[in-house]
Amino acid sequence: MGTGRRALLLLLMVIGLTAASLVTIALRPAVLGLDLQGGIEVILKGQDTPDAQVTPESVDRAVEVIRRRVDKFGVSEPEIQTQGKDEIVVSLPGADDPQVVEDLIKPAQLRFYDYTDNLEDGPNTSLFATVTRATKIDPQEPKGKKPTFYAFRTGAPHAQVGQETVTEQALLNQFPGNVLPDGVEQLTVPAGLVVVSQPGEELATRPGEFGPAQYLLLQDRPGLVGKDITSARVDRSNQQQLGVDRGPAVVMSFTGEGNKKFQKVTSDLAVRGQSLKENQTFAVVLDGEIVSRPSVGYEEFFPSGIDPAVSGGAQISGNFTSTSAQLLADQLNSGAIPISLEVISRREVGATLGKESLRQGLIAGLVGLGLVLAFLIFYYRALGVVAAIALLIYSALLYAVVVLIPITLTLPGIAGMILTIGISADANIVIFERVREESRAGKSAMAAMSAGYKKGLAAIIDANVVTLAVAGVIFLFATAGPRGFAFTLLIGTLISLFTAVVATRAIFGVLIGTRFMRDDRIMGISQGRTRISFDWVGRWRLWMVISTVPVLFGLGWLGMNGLNLGIDFESGTRISTGFERPATEDGIRTVVNDLGLGSAKVQRFSENLKGNSVEGFQIQTRTLTAAEQTRLNEALDTKYGVQLATRQIQTVGATFGKQIVRNAIYAIILSLLIVIAYLTLRFEYKLALPAVLSVVHDVALSVGIYSVTGREVTSGTIAAFLTILGYSLYDVVIVFDRIRENAPLMRNSRYRDVVNRSVDETIIRSLITSLATLLPVLALFLFGGETLKDFSFALLVGVLAGGISSVIISAPIAALWKEHEPEQKKRTAKLEKRASRVSSDSDVVDLDVLERAERALDAAPPETTVGLLESGEEPPPETDTPDVDPPTTPSPEDPPDVAPGGGVREPAPPREPRTPSGRPRRHQQVPRRRKT
Repeated sequence: MGTGRRALLLLLMVIGLTAASLVTIALRPAVLGLDLQGGIEVILKGQDTPDAQVTPESVDRAVEVIRRRVDKFGVSEPEIQTQGKDEIVVSLPGADDPQVVEDLIKPAQLRFYDYTDNLEDGPNTSLFATVTRATKIDPQEPKGKKPTFYAFRTGAPHAQVGQETVTEQALLNQFPGNVLPDGVEQLTVPAGLVVVSQPGEELATRPGEFGPAQYLLLQDRPGLVGKDITSARVDRSNQQQLGVDRGPAVVMSFTGEGNKKFQKVTSDLAVRGQSLKENQTFAVVLDGEIVSRPSVGYEEFFPSGIDPAVSGGAQISGNFTSTSAQLLADQLNSGAIPISLEVISRREVGATLGKESLRQGLIAGLVGLGLVLAFLIFYYRALGVVAAIALLIYSALLYAVVVLIPITLTLPGIAGMILTIGISADANIVIFERVREESRAGKSAMAAMSAGYKKGLAAIIDANVVTLAVAGVIFLFATAGPRGFAFTLLIGTLISLFTAVVATRAIFGVLIGTRFMRDDRIMGISQGRTRISFDWVGRWRLWMVISTVPVLFGLGWLGMNGLNLGIDFESGTRISTGFERPATEDGIRTVVNDLGLGSAKVQRFSENLKGNSVEGFQIQTRTLTAAEQTRLNEALDTKYGVQLATRQIQTVGATFGKQIVRNAIYAIILSLLIVIAYLTLRFEYKLALPAVLSVVHDVALSVGIYSVTGREVTSGTIAAFLTILGYSLYDVVIVFDRIRENAPLMRNSRYRDVVNRSVDETIIRSLITSLATLLPVLALFLFGGETLKDFSFALLVGVLAGGISSVIISAPIAALWKEHEPEQKKRTAKLEKRASRVSSDSDVVDLDVLERAERALDAAPPETTVGLLESGEEPPPETDTPDVDPPTTPSPEDPPDVAPGGGVREPAPPREPRTPSGRPRRHQQVPRRRKT
């Protein structure tokens, strides 16, 4: 099959894929994440319970239960997935009630206790008193159980701090430094005892209102548990009894073993009631709270108890509303979550704000794509048009993959897609520059294309493999948002390789041989002939000063002032919202303090929403529960009028921040190891380590700039820093690839000369690739909205630093290090000796004249020697003896030469010295000075 036909078939395949992609995009909408359509996202961390430990099986069971509950709520397109070994990420697009999350993660652990037989203490309104009492009681059945750890203030009223846990380390993890703060003490409820709560008693003076919750201490000896239940339903048939509204009831059915257990519990109560002539009760405990205390009539059920198989199940009645009864039934039907789930991060985005973020992200993407297309066409002319077509094909393929998988499209995901526009343009630039070089070397269009793609492809693969590796590391270690960025970066990089190598080559393969390809005014092959000759290595001291001073200044500033860490790294709740009525910082702070929610950090912000500037406030306080968030929202709404369209709520636990820092450290270390291993494999370790130093410089410079500018560091910023780590190697690999190519061609040159020439040949390409990447990132910074400003700012700094460091750090360090090798030292000494010998002859040989003569001769048309060489004959050796006497100038005393016929003969011009073969000698023989 001919080359042209093969290229045509390849082009038809690309056209077919593009057409299929456009059809897919038209028929299937993208799945939008909650930050683009509003909703709630929560990250849950599994904790051990007295009955179960966190294992992959228990986490999977928890995911299954949560998914069943979400289906009951009717949330559209929820996303529930595991993260790491003990975390669950739940995204609920469209949800706006934080209580939904609380209901989702309730363990629904149901236990039936013989109330009288197991009660040890209470009821008591003080949890501290109940826990203190537990420390003095011996459990009757501690085997197989676990203790419970609490933290309280040492001073009255001994308020609880944090949440109770089943391990001491889990309790300490809730506090900074994993140690108890001053004024806090730890108490432990022994294994085999359990503290439960129940609603306070109804106030006689204010019907419908209840007093504070009460706490009871029980021996942990349940008669049966939730796993013995098969189903539950709401029963309203007996809601009205004797004129009293008893509320709906929940009727449960049991397994065969559960029927036996329930009958035994009720039988024991009936027998005891018969002896005491008093009805006995049992406590139905759901997730540590008594939801019902039904009694067993001893006259009716003595001595056999209640058989659920005969009675149609067991009924729980109490202070249920229709909603709470249905919720309990749904929780029991979905099953119990075997482990405890702690909310370590919660984020709530208003629907209107999400749509605005989507609009801003799309604008940034279109502007970035347009800037890159315009630049490519302006600089590369027809080549740029081909690259622009390839970029459009890339955009269609990428978006089709996003909707086909489907990938939940988030704001960081859009940022990843925009960044890959620059990466795709870089691949085309690398190839086009190589094609131009090959064409200028005198190759035909077809030969130049073939050689340019072959040589450019190696550099592209080396550069993109590193980017892919770093994106994979981000995906493994990052949280939900940055993971979306990493995944789209992975997919986008792979598709960009396909379009840059396959699509453009197919187009050029079809155009090869046409007049269009031979017209330099259209193709711009001769453009960019600028030749740079600069001693990059010789000025390494200057480069070290230029690169080191800003880094040291930034790190010094970092040491004194630190970073402006966002809420991702600090536990607490942050609410951002606009208000309908004028609000002040002091007024908002007063509302928070009056609710007893602790001191608040209040800052004013400005948001652009639907083209209008919205003024609002950001409130950051300690971690709030769902109930506390509701109270705060209601108080703010009453006083100032909360604009729900602008409201965002994020809650982060201390565990989440520590995890982000830990994962970032792991990711950086692993990324550096991957980079070193790959560059060592592709080049050599003496090139890999300078590249790593360049990366460290770029990341350190970015961190220092963040510290100086005071920009907020979030989990997305960490992802940006890791991306810098990968992308800053792009230009480094391009330079090193050229060093590897030039080294065999310059065997008789010093290594620094090889490096200088390689940098000279690639500097323009490095600048162009950096510019092509900066354009879409700049569009992201200007048009991507406030959410992505910090993220894109980090990328801007990193791309700029990466383009510079590849030239002034990696290349000079590589040259200086390599020159210390024995072979390089020997070569350098030989070249220096040769240069010294030539220099010593400069007093008898005009070296400048000699050099100009050599250049003139090289530029002259080929003569006999060329013909001899082409015919395969060796030219005869030159001799130092001229074949004619050297011309002499006649003295005035000599008689004039008389020409025949009279007159004076004009002196003949001196003959040019020639070799025995008749070829003109290049230079007059100059006697060499004898060395002494």
